[in-house]
Amino acid sequence: MARDELVTPDELSALLDAAPARPGARGVEPYDLASRLPAQDGADLPALARITEYFCEGFTRSLGRYLGRDTLVSARGSQLREYRDFVHSLPERASVRGLELAPLPGNGVLALEPGLLFTVVESFFGGGRATAPSGSRDLTPTERRMLGNLLELLLPELKTAWSPLLPLSLGVAPSDVDPLLVSLIDPVEIVLVQSFEVALLGGGGDFHLALPMSALQGIWPALRAGASSAPADDGAWRAALKARLLDSPLTLRAEVARRQSTLRRVLTLQVGEVLTFERADAARLVVEGRPLFVGEFGVSNGNNAVSVTGRLPAVGAPGKSGEQK
Repeated sequence: MARDELVTPDELSALLDAAPARPGARGVEPYDLASRLPAQDGADLPALARITEYFCEGFTRSLGRYLGRDTLVSARGSQLREYRDFVHSLPERASVRGLELAPLPGNGVLALEPGLLFTVVESFFGGGRATAPSGSRDLTPTERRMLGNLLELLLPELKTAWSPLLPLSLGVAPSDVDPLLVSLIDPVEIVLVQSFEVALLGGGGDFHLALPMSALQGIWPALRAGASSAPADDGAWRAALKARLLDSPLTLRAEVARRQSTLRRVLTLQVGEVLTFERADAARLVVEGRPLFVGEFGVSNGNNAVSVTGRLPAVGAPGKSGEQK
C-alpha cells in the first residue's frame, strides 16, 4: 500500500458494500437535524398518563363538591411545541400564571381560558345556560375571586397526582401576566403542553399546563417507564369518598301509630271512613325502610318533632307491613 493511501482497495470495497441486516433492525429512519423536538412525544409516557388520570379524578371530585353539581374534568391530550407557539394559540384574555415546580428547575405555566371562568361563576351562582360574553373584556371582580378559588382547588390535586413519582412543591404567581410581554419561559423553549376540559351543565371550558422540557429532562426516563401503578397514599381519595357517602340523601320517616289490616279491608276503604289506631308507646324512626331508632313524639319550636331515646337492634329486613300513619 502506498504511503499516502488511507485505506486499501479491499477496505474501500468493504466500506461501500451495504452492511448486513441485523435481526430486529427497523431500517433507515429519517432524522431532521433542524428539528428541536425530542424523539418522544407526550402520548408515549405511561407514568404521565397515570398522573393525568389521577389529577382529573381528584379535580373532578374537588370541583364538584365546591360547585355542588355534577362536574367532569378530562384530559384533551398532550403535545410538544415551542413556548411561543403555545402562547399564540391561547385565546384573548386567557388567565396566565407562572408556576413554580420545585424541586424541578425552571417554571411552568398554567393558563385558564375565559370561557371556563365564566361557566364556573354561572354554575356557582345557580346559572349555567347563559351565553359567554366576548373574550375581549377584562375579568370581573367575581371572576377574579373565582379564579383564586379554582387555583386553591387545582394545585393540591396536581401535587397529589404527582406525588407517586416526585414530591412537587407547587407555587403559583399571585396575579396574571401577559405572556407576550413577560417571558415566563424562553420563547423557543420546547414545552410539554397538557390540555384539560371541564364539563358542566350548560357549558364548560379548557385550561392548559405547560411544562418546559429543560425541567423534565431529569425525570423523562421515569415518565416513560412509570414509577408506580397507583398513588402511594390514597387517603385523600378515601376522605373524598367518605364525604360523598355522608352527604347522600336518605328518607327518614317517624311512625307514631300502627295497625294491622287485611287486603280485603284495604280494598273496601271508602273516602270519609275513619280508622282507629292504637297509639304506640314510642315513635319509631325508619330510615330507607329500616327501623333504626325509637323516640318520643312532641313539639319543638312550634313544629312536630321526635326526641330520639334509643336505638333498635339491627334487622335484616324492613319493618312489618301494614297501614301506617
